[in-house]
Amino acid sequence: MRANKKAMLAAGLLMGAAVLTGCTADTKQASTPTPQAAQQATAQPETAKPETAKPQTTAGAQASPATDGEAGDEETSAPLSLTVDEKKAEAGAITEGDMVMLPLIETGELLGWKPGGEETGDETQTRRVITLEKDESRITVSWTVSDNTVKGITWQKDGLLIPVDTKITTQAGSVYVPSAFFEEAMDVRVVRTEKSVSVKPPEPKDTPETQPQEAGENG
Repeated sequence: MRANKKAMLAAGLLMGAAVLTGCTADTKQASTPTPQAAQQATAQPETAKPETAKPQTTAGAQASPATDGEAGDEETSAPLSLTVDEKKAEAGAITEGDMVMLPLIETGELLGWKPGGEETGDETQTRRVITLEKDESRITVSWTVSDNTVKGITWQKDGLLIPVDTKITTQAGSVYVPSAFFEEAMDVRVVRTEKSVSVKPPEPKDTPETQPQEAGENG
């Protein structure tokens, strides 16, 4: 009887071990993926995100307003090269439509005129006067600026009005007037090419020769 009990106890232990072994095997089969498989599954969504973001970044760069601003700056024309009496002027000539504008003070100086002037005003307006003198002649240019608008332009030579349409423009600190102003007030010639403007001083006037009087028949 004792032998049978021992045999039955041994058989029970074997069956229990078999049951435990089966449970352990099932648990291993249902275990989580290996670390390599987990890394692959995690890397796939991270790789896909940059591929989706690239087209969005490219489209945003093409629509940048800064590119439009750079294109507008490239279309701005530079001042024309200016030569006065065969001397290169630091300030170039500019154009407004078909009108050529020259720097008032620098052009006058290169033609031998001595500049002067004054500026007066208050909080609402400013009045400026520029004078150019040479030999016995005096040119006066005056105007008023109010609310960033030029008003009351007058120019005279020796007290007489200069018959040229009045127009004044300021650029880079220089005052510009039409080239016709110099042609009329200083008797110069202004020649314009595609990329340059030249101002030629007045040509010396020939003194008429004195013809000798012929002696009369009885002289």
